[in-house]
Amino acid sequence: MGLEIRKGRDGSWRKIWYGTYKLNGKRHAVNLGVKIAGEPPASLKAGDEGDRAFERSRATAQAKLDQIVAEAKGKKNAVRIVEKIYEMQTGEALSSILLGDISKEWRRIPRKRQPSARYVKQCTAVLDNFAAYAMGHNKNIQDIGQVTKNMARAFMQAEEERKLSPKTWNDTLKLLRTTFQKLLPEGAPNPFNGIPSKESETIFREPFSPEELKVIIEKSLEHDFIRPVMITGICTAMRRGDCCLLQWKDVDLRNGFLTVKTSKTGQTVKIPIFPLLSDELAALPKKGEYVFPEQAAMYRDNPDGITWRVRQVLKAAGFKDKKDSEDDVIKGKVHAARETGLRRASIRDFHSFRVTWVTLALSAGVPLELVQKVTGHKTTEVVFKHYFQPGDDVFKERLVQAMPQLLMQGNGKQLAEPPMEYEIDPGPAKQLEKALKLLGVVRSPKYSKQLKEAIQLIASAKQWYDSTVLREVS
Repeated sequence: MGLEIRKGRDGSWRKIWYGTYKLNGKRHAVNLGVKIAGEPPASLKAGDEGDRAFERSRATAQAKLDQIVAEAKGKKNAVRIVEKIYEMQTGEALSSILLGDISKEWRRIPRKRQPSARYVKQCTAVLDNFAAYAMGHNKNIQDIGQVTKNMARAFMQAEEERKLSPKTWNDTLKLLRTTFQKLLPEGAPNPFNGIPSKESETIFREPFSPEELKVIIEKSLEHDFIRPVMITGICTAMRRGDCCLLQWKDVDLRNGFLTVKTSKTGQTVKIPIFPLLSDELAALPKKGEYVFPEQAAMYRDNPDGITWRVRQVLKAAGFKDKKDSEDDVIKGKVHAARETGLRRASIRDFHSFRVTWVTLALSAGVPLELVQKVTGHKTTEVVFKHYFQPGDDVFKERLVQAMPQLLMQGNGKQLAEPPMEYEIDPGPAKQLEKALKLLGVVRSPKYSKQLKEAIQLIASAKQWYDSTVLREVS
């Protein structure tokens, strides 16, 4: 360990001093930034003597190396002091996490429920990618506490240059930010804080019409492997994975219900079994844990195999991209171009069955609360933004039925009949008020609970009638 004279690729010696030292059992090499002056010894060994100018530059370089080593040892002691203070305050030892172990430590983070194997694989790839990037750009970095804001920003910039979609980029940022928040000591600065997320481009999946569903079901009859899973998705609005991994313990054919804990949100949903699905399930042998054992095995090992088979049925039903068409008859595309991103967006796939179910249910007047019980969504915003996608004709028809006739007269035309006259309808307000007074004087302890409920009901009815109710003047 000490000063070094190094050679370049062409064999000539570099006219700059280098230094090496050991700290924590690891060898460090640094460019000291001190030029080699004069004539070096013929051996080009730093320990051999050169002329006066050479010796002066060596002394300067040695002083610089000594300063670097002292600062490094000082930082090491400072870190030890911080670790000791943290241990005294919290009662826990402050242990550093090696950057190369970040994905392993991420998997150890306590969770309410275990993530799917596919999600773990995706997150592990992102975390390992970041670790390789950081250590490749700074060989002295060892643990996650040494990651700087500049390094975090540089990595996210590199991800942007890969032309990831805004959603994928945001998912990467969120994963790294959350991981560092969980793994860094309390109070330590998170290098990914302050990096703003990108405005994502939302491309919605398109629902199928009842006529289109009929064609899809007919074409699925030729595909015995994927048909039962597709029928399940069409009838239940369940996601692809939940359909493939459906278990017999969740199926109640006698009472006609599925009770499933969804893999994505962990919500338990109760879904009525429609006759189409009931016939499909009743014809299956009850062997083993899964309703569709072969499909479950494929989904765990190769989920893209499920997607490919669904796409084959959709293609046979006329849903395909132009490049996949042997003729010009295309009922609808299955992909849409993105403004940014490495891949096109899928607009018609297995998840479209879920969008179709929600759209048809809400368009038919099924209360939103019942729809949420089936889909497992906690907020109405998610349902309406991502799943309720009525076509133009359905959308217009529902509005025409709901809006006043006055708004349906185009081009300023007058109504065929004169406008109606309205007056306030008093309704049975006086009778309800009299009923309240009569009930108010009853003092029977035997029926106190029933009286209280009756008073509340009548009071609610009166409150409703007290609002302005219009009726046509006769």
